[in-house]
Amino acid sequence: MSTAGFTFAQGNLSKLLAIPKYLLSILFSWCVPRDGNRWVFGSGIGVGEGALAVARALRDQDSDAEIAWLVSSEREADDARAAGFTPVLRTGWAGYMSTLRAGQIVVTHGLGDVNRFGIRGARVIQLWHGAPLKRLHLDSPVTTTVRGPVPVRALLRKMYLAGAQEVDLYVAGSPLAADRLRSAFRVAPGKVRVLGDPRDDVLAQHAADPESSAAARTALDTALEAGGRIAASPTIILYAPTWRDGAPDPAVPSATEAAQITAELERLDAHLLIRSHPLGLGGYDGLLGERVHLAGADLIRDITPVLGGIDLLVTDYSSIALDYSLLGRPIVWFAPDLARYTSSRGLYEPLEVTSGGRVEQDWAGTLRRLTELLSSATVRRAAESETRALAARFHAFPDGGAAHRVLTAARRLALPASELVAQNGVFFESFYGRQVSCNPLALDREIAQQHPELPRYWSVTSESQRVPGGAVPVLVGGPEWHAARRSARLLVVNDWLRYGFRRRRGQVVLQTWHGTMLKHLALGRPGVGIRTRIAIRRESRRWSLLLSQNPHATEQFRSSYAYRGEILETGYPRTDRLARAVVAEGRHPIAVRTARSVLGIPAEAHVLVYAPTWRDGGVTVIDELNVQRLAEELGEDWVVVARGHTRTHSFGTYGSASASVIDASTHDDVNDVILAADLLVTDYSSIMFDAAVAQVPMLFFVPDLPAYRDRERGFTFDFEREAPGPLLTTRAELVTLAHDWAEHGANAAWAVASASAAEAWRERFTPHDDGHAAERVVAALVERGALSS
Repeated sequence: MSTAGFTFAQGNLSKLLAIPKYLLSILFSWCVPRDGNRWVFGSGIGVGEGALAVARALRDQDSDAEIAWLVSSEREADDARAAGFTPVLRTGWAGYMSTLRAGQIVVTHGLGDVNRFGIRGARVIQLWHGAPLKRLHLDSPVTTTVRGPVPVRALLRKMYLAGAQEVDLYVAGSPLAADRLRSAFRVAPGKVRVLGDPRDDVLAQHAADPESSAAARTALDTALEAGGRIAASPTIILYAPTWRDGAPDPAVPSATEAAQITAELERLDAHLLIRSHPLGLGGYDGLLGERVHLAGADLIRDITPVLGGIDLLVTDYSSIALDYSLLGRPIVWFAPDLARYTSSRGLYEPLEVTSGGRVEQDWAGTLRRLTELLSSATVRRAAESETRALAARFHAFPDGGAAHRVLTAARRLALPASELVAQNGVFFESFYGRQVSCNPLALDREIAQQHPELPRYWSVTSESQRVPGGAVPVLVGGPEWHAARRSARLLVVNDWLRYGFRRRRGQVVLQTWHGTMLKHLALGRPGVGIRTRIAIRRESRRWSLLLSQNPHATEQFRSSYAYRGEILETGYPRTDRLARAVVAEGRHPIAVRTARSVLGIPAEAHVLVYAPTWRDGGVTVIDELNVQRLAEELGEDWVVVARGHTRTHSFGTYGSASASVIDASTHDDVNDVILAADLLVTDYSSIMFDAAVAQVPMLFFVPDLPAYRDRERGFTFDFEREAPGPLLTTRAELVTLAHDWAEHGANAAWAVASASAAEAWRERFTPHDDGHAAERVVAALVERGALSS
């Protein structure tokens, strides 16, 4: 089979040449009203994919809905009519007007599934066409491939970003897939919803009903005109490689390999179906015969509905594997170009992780694996178990019903805020929704205890995040998220509000911030431009109340944010747990054991926490110490816990090559990290102020201190003179002091020398952190009418 060799470079050139059409269409769209009862569907493969499942569900649910299917050929038009839908030529005037007047647009591959010039102003639902294994869209460098200078590529990237923003709802099958789509399309988390993949509804039916699987087998035989041979075969194997940007499949067998494949199929009494990607190139003529059949898109437009008739799947990086996993049948992973593909297109995770550890590199290994699976019940059961584990990762709704969930979610896009969330609740957000932590979490607990009747909403960036009992998670940037912010009586946040938020009359915004400042922030930073200064002042005017840990922070907030509102200098609610864990002898042993257990640290280990801050020059993880080398030099009695700044979580972590290093960067509760520590090492992070509450000995690794002090941020006080622990510049110094502490504890020479500075530090920076800050804050909110009394 040979199909059109489409490449990203060709498609991108077409996009650039069409810019005038986009601009004219934007102007024209202002003059044409949209009809909420009109739906337009399209799919890159024709009439199929998840769009067909949703269109059928819509027709069954709403007989008044006007449904048009945009097509690119007469064959597709016939398919649309056969499915009961009105076909409209995609590229003609009728396709443009049909798209332009529709209230809802449903696509599976991209905006080009319909008439891309008419989508502006509609509610666009992007179903996508499979869970992501290979890197997609802007996550892969090949997506924006185009010949031309850097400005042309930059313009193309902006076009991709603008197109992604036109979509109102991206549909994912699992939280894992949802996070990958958010990354690929650079959209707010709330634009992606885990609803299940509608194209997989039929596979859920196949998995539950053997008769429907048998019908799929018969459909395969009919489509391939096999005269009953395939349907009667004891074993049907599907080989389905992915698309390689128009390049041929590197696994096309040689004449010798073709003979081996045919012989093995004869011996196993099996049939092999080959489905090259619809946009790929194949050269399988020398392999075709009584046992080998092409099953390309020209014969089977949509492969998913017939997967129930397949006994084993062979693939490389195709999302067909994730669909097929719902059936719980064996998958053979065959990727002869694994290293090259990983370095060019890229994968979201090593294929060895996806496959369960086994990837074949050639046809000989693939045939051996197939023979094992068909000859040994034990081997087959183990493979089926691996497939079920894969399905558990990528299918949140294995029982189907995705098409109906998609329609429900699409209709919710049109609902007013009052119907999406309860009114006059409390909205919480920590670190832009990336964590459920910090001062907002401590206040949530206190508010829930004192005012259990209040609805509580938590801003999150992923379905995998857990929120406190009784609270409702809302995904950042989604309709429910905007509605919760808009309708809340009280907002409790610890960073900027973003998204053009305007505090309405009667609404209270409590800005808790997220730490006492050693380094300058906001207006106090060197070289702040006029636009940033305006943004800072605009942001601080959104706050009703500002929380402060100590007098120093109060003073800095006034100047750094030009804040003239009320400041509650109460201490930090997030340190209440730390303060309560301190007893006369230090931290309570139960508190330490509990924290270590949560983090997976052996109770008897010495624990060094490394928690650096981020740098303005980049967003990569800071590892000046090299935590792996540090762990090796400390020795087997030590565990190093690395804690990166929240701003670097999306750009890598410390990893863990051994049991001696634990990456706690994404662990929600930093209090666990602090309480688990014997020693805490930081540079300029505000964790130093919270660690003081817990009376944890601190060391400061600051090899770049002159540059940070004089050129990057600068300090709000004389850090070098007042630091409550030694300032170090080499790993060797740190290792020496850590070993000294392990031998002598608080009697180590450096600890004794730092004792008075540590005490002065606590007196200055933690005077209110007594374990009751949350109670004081909630009392203040009640007094000011932000909470019912």
